[in-house]
Amino acid sequence: MIIGKAVIPGAPAPDEPSATGIYGVSWDGTSTTAWTRTDASATFSDPVPYVSGASSYGSPFDNLSPWKDMEIVEDSEAGTMVKIPKFWYKLSQNGSGMSIQISDGPQDGFSVCPACMDRGDGNGERDYILVGRYHCASDYKSKTGVKPGASKTRSEFRSGIHGLGTKVWQMDFATRFTIWLLYLVEFADWNSQAKIGYGCGNKSATENMGYTDSMPYHTGTTKSSRTTYGVSTQYRYIEGLWDNVYDWIDGCYYNSSGLNIITNPSSFSDSSGGTAVVVPSSGFPTKFTVEDISGTFPMFVATTASGGSNTTYSCDIWSYGSSYLYLYGGGGYYQNLYLGLFFVNCDGGASYSDALIGSRSMKLP
Repeated sequence: MIIGKAVIPGAPAPDEPSATGIYGVSWDGTSTTAWTRTDASATFSDPVPYVSGASSYGSPFDNLSPWKDMEIVEDSEAGTMVKIPKFWYKLSQNGSGMSIQISDGPQDGFSVCPACMDRGDGNGERDYILVGRYHCASDYKSKTGVKPGASKTRSEFRSGIHGLGTKVWQMDFATRFTIWLLYLVEFADWNSQAKIGYGCGNKSATENMGYTDSMPYHTGTTKSSRTTYGVSTQYRYIEGLWDNVYDWIDGCYYNSSGLNIITNPSSFSDSSGGTAVVVPSSGFPTKFTVEDISGTFPMFVATTASGGSNTTYSCDIWSYGSSYLYLYGGGGYYQNLYLGLFFVNCDGGASYSDALIGSRSMKLP
């Protein structure tokens, strides 16, 4: 069942969509967190996410594909999910900066979004995938009204989630990167916490999921101020991308060769296979390098991390360690301004688990 998008009273009028549009942003590589809008979205106003009590909110992307087609789907195996439709994108390096372009149709020089690309699993390109609206519960399903599952290793989550169905997997780097692309082109700013809400949590423990269920809009915070911490945020119906618990990120691992990517979920591993991309830098990234390596997908990776902060450049920490193999991202229940959408951390040992780390599922139809 697909739950339709809410009617938005008082929302800014959406821009008229074109038959095949290209919407873009460009970052100049300086200390600003802001990107400049380009292409068909060059004159768009900034989105106004929901904040508690607001009567006016909306986004100029609300009537544009692929954003308008992100909807809540109830899945009999995985639980409450969010649909991410196929789109096309292009990354370009501009000196120390870079640009992102998203299209709702094929374009010369563009690639299918990482989530829907041909993953080498025999299914070819997908028209859409599903991601968990909520973190996984203790039974690995995405559902409201319970605390997120935690204190499990990445491999335990991997097997438990896949036990829900043959097409259900732990969310991977390719899918998280796809969400990064959608957010950046829509919000044109690295700082997700400033633009949508601080999120995180209560500084002491996990809380029940479903705190955005009554939100009348797909993006925003349930707090009365964006600068108030607490479980409260969602982006395009995906709750808690930087709230409550971190999410293990599958389809990748670190070693001395750097970040290794695995796109075929049946080959997900904690320490072998995949394709090495580049050795990332640790800290607050101040430069990203665009990489397009056969066997993966075009991506940007933090390659300089000095001189940044939680209010400049990309403002969320990216960590790398050759002996800390496993990645997780987002924000847990502690309160910090570097725990936004682009936070990436790592930890080692196959037996490593933490009360702060949960997981999120995806379904590949």
